[in-house]
Amino acid sequence: MNRQTFRRELIRRWAIGFPWGAAGVYLIFLLGNLFTIPAPANGMIWVVSDTLSSRWGSPVTAALVQFLWSGALGAMLSMAGLPFLAERRTLLWSGLHLLLTALVFSLAGWRCGWFPYPETWMLLLGLLLLCYLLMWVIHWIGWRQDLRLLRLSAGLPLDGAGSSHKKDGVCLEDSTASHSSHKKDGACLEDSTATRNLPKKSQENSSALPEEQPVSPGRRLASYLLLAAAAELLLPWLLRAVDAPDVPVLTGLFYPFLILPLFAFFSARAAGKRCSWPWTLLYAVLCGLLTVPNVFLLYNDTALFQSWTAGIAALLGGLLGCLRRKIKS
Repeated sequence: MNRQTFRRELIRRWAIGFPWGAAGVYLIFLLGNLFTIPAPANGMIWVVSDTLSSRWGSPVTAALVQFLWSGALGAMLSMAGLPFLAERRTLLWSGLHLLLTALVFSLAGWRCGWFPYPETWMLLLGLLLLCYLLMWVIHWIGWRQDLRLLRLSAGLPLDGAGSSHKKDGVCLEDSTASHSSHKKDGACLEDSTATRNLPKKSQENSSALPEEQPVSPGRRLASYLLLAAAAELLLPWLLRAVDAPDVPVLTGLFYPFLILPLFAFFSARAAGKRCSWPWTLLYAVLCGLLTVPNVFLLYNDTALFQSWTAGIAALLGGLLGCLRRKIKS
């Protein structure tokens, strides 16, 4: 991707992420009013923190400031997939973007009064990093699958290097190699003139290089299912290990109502972009079923709602992914 295209994609993602970030923060505040104890006086609905409102002296000004900061955070999050479009140093750029996202989140929370206590900042920052890691792995799986498809369609080797094959003690390599090499058990013949001196059987083996087959939809889906198994079977136990024993906020609130539906939605959207609708529907069903073991091992029967929460979120994400694939095709 050239610089002009990369810059245009950056601006496009920023424009999409800004309103989503602002809307997401205000939605969190609106939902928070439903669980506030005691309820706000006179039926008031809070969309900004008391700290931010008292700092600026006007709720309207405070709401505008929060709108700008939350929009900037949403724009940063929407650019999480840009390092994969850079086509080089993906891990380095992803790490840099992670640090910038954590910085913007910390500054936004400090300026908007989202962190009344240092522990609150540490908790929310840890949740942000966890969600970022899950989204990054989803991006990475899709990127690897798309890269494989591009190489197959272009007739390139999947490892990016010249194919080499050994049989009957003879190593046959790409004819573009610039030097000859020799091995103890057999000679490495690299140019086409040397290949003609081989026995007829070896020449047939050298010309019949194995042809790579495209990955089936089932194998594509298997990568996302392995990630879903880790996120739905192992992650709750890791969160419980660091959760508060008296009030398990991580496993009782953030995981079932935030992490689980977000993961199911975005992973199913990525799978829907690369698999047909029956496979995507199967993934949504399995996402719901994978939550059942922990309902009885870690929670109780009142946590069965996690099954349909994950299933519905995955179904919606899969529908969006399939729709996007049809539009592109």
